[in-house]
Amino acid sequence: MIRKGIHASVIIDVQGEITLPDTTIIEPGCIIFGGPSSKFTFGAMNTIYPACTFRIDRGFMTTGDQVSFGPQCMIYEPRAGLTIGDNVLIAGSVMICGVQHGFAKTNISIRDQETTDLPVRIGNDVWIGMGAIVMPGATIGDGCVIGAGSVVTGTIPPRSIGKGVPFKKTRDR
Repeated sequence: MIRKGIHASVIIDVQGEITLPDTTIIEPGCIIFGGPSSKFTFGAMNTIYPACTFRIDRGFMTTGDQVSFGPQCMIYEPRAGLTIGDNVLIAGSVMICGVQHGFAKTNISIRDQETTDLPVRIGNDVWIGMGAIVMPGATIGDGCVIGAGSVVTGTIPPRSIGKGVPFKKTRDR
């Protein structure tokens, strides 16, 4: 699938469903991989900067309008779903993950233990700073600013500004 706005080096290998409006821009070196039970729905005017990777073997991802993914972002296995609102800025090297491996049983390798699949929700008008990590089950409310390098777990109330590992709210926007 090569068309205006999608660089020739982009790899799109989706066995499930994908919706890419004509206004989508995908820059060099990006990979979008989806298994048979995957669903990608991109909103209007999304921009995916170089070297981003989106991998969904099973599960779904939905973005609103005017969402940008900075260079080297990684979306990994949002099996219970990833929903991103409108007007969201996701800076470079941000990782968003929707699955975690079990490890409690010592008689079974971690690889063979059950996973926990949790939804990730990012509201409207959010800015996620460079290198942040958004963990399974995280919800980021409308209007939040997440500082660079933060690790987001749990629920972040709307219009929160903060940073840290784990993320700590420092003030309201």
